[in-house]
Amino acid sequence: MANEENTFTICKMVITICYLVIITLFGLFSVAFDKLRKKHSPWKIPTPAFLGFSLVGASIGILLGMILFRHKLNKKWMTIGIPLILVAQVIAVFYLYEKIQL
Repeated sequence: MANEENTFTICKMVITICYLVIITLFGLFSVAFDKLRKKHSPWKIPTPAFLGFSLVGASIGILLGMILFRHKLNKKWMTIGIPLILVAQVIAVFYLYEKIQL
């Protein structure tokens, strides 16, 4: 019984880590794509879309993309909103981790 429980816990951790890696890469590539499109086309990804991506877990990737590609740094929604969302997500993860451990 304990072995099955450990296997299930490990499986959940692997799925969570895979999700975070995929969504982080999605956020990073979406900023890169938007920067590339900005140079060559009037079409771009709207700022609220980036905030939505961030809410579902892409905040690390979007923040890295903003810094690496120097993109959307003059948008207050992005420079304040994305880090705040990231901080809220980190606090939520620690809170949930403590609740699950008890």
